[in-house]
Amino acid sequence: MKTIQKLLPFLFLAFLVFAACTKFDQNKILGTWISLDKTDTLSFVDNSSFYQSNKTMRYEHYDYHLDKDSIEIRYRGTLMILVQPTKHKYYLNNLELIIDFRNKMCYGFNSEEITFEKQ
Repeated sequence: MKTIQKLLPFLFLAFLVFAACTKFDQNKILGTWISLDKTDTLSFVDNSSFYQSNKTMRYEHYDYHLDKDSIEIRYRGTLMILVQPTKHKYYLNNLELIIDFRNKMCYGFNSEEITFEKQ
């Protein structure tokens, strides 16, 4: 029992190091993504900016930040209106990006879950 008590702090530290080292690859999101209904196009140009085009907006600038399961989005486009950032759940693999906009209105997007395919 004493051996387990002595090892417990080391096991906890090893767990923290492992958790910190298992990062997701943010570069997977870079590139062009088109919604399945072909109404929205997102162009992720770097690890903090993307551009959106749709029927009413052309190449509008947004800032973003990815966490493991959520994306924070802030409009930075030409209309120069004050828009607070919003956070949304997302799913990302090599060919599919799903963003759930149903929780909070995000400027420039419909309040729905949108599936994008990588181009």
